[in-house]
Amino acid sequence: MRKLWKLLSHHIREDFSKSYYVSIAFLLSALLFLNYQYRIEKDILDSFKGIEKFAIYFLFYAGAYYLSFFLLTITSTKSKHSFFQSSSFWKYSLVGLAILSLDSSMPFLQDLIYDNLHRSITYWSYKVAVNGISFFTVLVPLLVFYYFNDRHSKHQYGLNNQHTDLSIYWTLLLFMIPLLVSASFLESFQRQYPMYKSNEAYLSLGIPEWTAALMYELAYGLDFITVELLFRGFLVIGMMKLVGRNAIVPMVVIYCLLHFGKPAGEAISSIAGGYILGVIAFETKSIWGGIIIHMGIAWLMEIIAFIQKLFH
Repeated sequence: MRKLWKLLSHHIREDFSKSYYVSIAFLLSALLFLNYQYRIEKDILDSFKGIEKFAIYFLFYAGAYYLSFFLLTITSTKSKHSFFQSSSFWKYSLVGLAILSLDSSMPFLQDLIYDNLHRSITYWSYKVAVNGISFFTVLVPLLVFYYFNDRHSKHQYGLNNQHTDLSIYWTLLLFMIPLLVSASFLESFQRQYPMYKSNEAYLSLGIPEWTAALMYELAYGLDFITVELLFRGFLVIGMMKLVGRNAIVPMVVIYCLLHFGKPAGEAISSIAGGYILGVIAFETKSIWGGIIIHMGIAWLMEIIAFIQKLFH
């Protein structure tokens, strides 16, 4: 915990600008209010299909991301703000936003599954595919981009783990267990979790339901590897050579937007979680701590939720 505090305090000393942080707080408050008041993500963004769905998600993320940098240029005195004039800034940021928008919208996946698979397995198949396909929508594009643009760097978007002490992250995960158990008694938690919903797909597949559930949970957990690779690996470590510490806060803003389909409390908590994981990634040049925490929390929430259901 002492090491984590040192990382956070050092970053805040170097990065904190009262006017900028306050303006970001207002921006996030407005976005959270609009989403949960008018169900922007569920009723508007998800109502689109095909390439239009990808485009609307791109505008959604890009608007918030670039507005965060614009607020930085007019409020903070801690950087020179020359990144808007950099072609590399636009290349990296547009690639990151495009990958995020593709992964979030999955414009053709639902129709592909529902039009080609038997009705009894479409729900389960879509839920597994929408998580597992991130390896193709996020990992592959980033590896290709890395090869052509960053292959001479040593950080490998945080996948290089040679000098990272991971013990602190296992300790943090243990500290999270009482908080997650407490949260599991909330009605909003019980409505959302477990993410695996019992269905009859296992009957059509001819497998035990626990096997279908395990396959879902494996895809669900592994999806967080690509989440960390994109948000903390590419949008922080990959962008740091262009914007330095300024990469973290805009990443946090769109990371919060990523959670708009989940309960409001989870979206709000993602701000603090995204900020902490962003700082860790920036200071250590590694995303493995974030993967341990993120994947660990996700699976712990599932386990706790399954236990809750046993007693209801």
